[in-house]
Amino acid sequence: MNMDSLKKYMLPPGPILSLTLIGLMLLSGLLYYRAIKIQRFLEPAFAISEPRIQFTQSVNDLLVSEFGDGDVKGIRFRGGSIFVDQSLLLESAHHDNNSGGGIIEKLSRVFLAALHDPDMRGHISLILVSAKFRISRDPGLNRSMRSRMQQLADMVLNALYTADPRLERYYGGYFAASALPVNARSGEEGWIEFRIVPTERMHIEVLQRLEKYVH
Repeated sequence: MNMDSLKKYMLPPGPILSLTLIGLMLLSGLLYYRAIKIQRFLEPAFAISEPRIQFTQSVNDLLVSEFGDGDVKGIRFRGGSIFVDQSLLLESAHHDNNSGGGIIEKLSRVFLAALHDPDMRGHISLILVSAKFRISRDPGLNRSMRSRMQQLADMVLNALYTADPRLERYYGGYFAASALPVNARSGEEGWIEFRIVPTERMHIEVLQRLEKYVH
């Protein structure tokens, strides 16, 4: 087939350009429509998460100011909780040494700063100090472990109060200590958790932010 024969089946440049522009317009319209749908999903999702994100960031800022922004052996930060290896806190409770005592003092300053801030305090319902123990099929063993871990949780909370008595004097109603059972796969056995439980105010703020999306 020669070139003259091929030219019979080729569109002239004008229609090709028109079809290209139409295709680009359709593609732009499709992308715009999908962007609008994504935005409509992301806006309420962000409204739901923003109050918690802001509160978590405020807590993280306090933690960084005391512990630095690097990894600290025996301490993990996760969500609204601080996990500390039991051995460090046992040393703190029994001996005023540089390792455990320093950690207890830093934690006490973090909680005092959070509770002293009216905005942050308004979002805190409870700071639960919990000692974790592995649950078993032996009820007697579970009762014994629960009793031991409850004593440990109480000891850690009292160590916090001793490190800074203002915590108990002014904000004692915000603290509680408890023994909590966990399964073997949780990875939390042997850790003390300091969990910051949010108030209903945070949920109210979420509802207020979502109000404009339901009309």
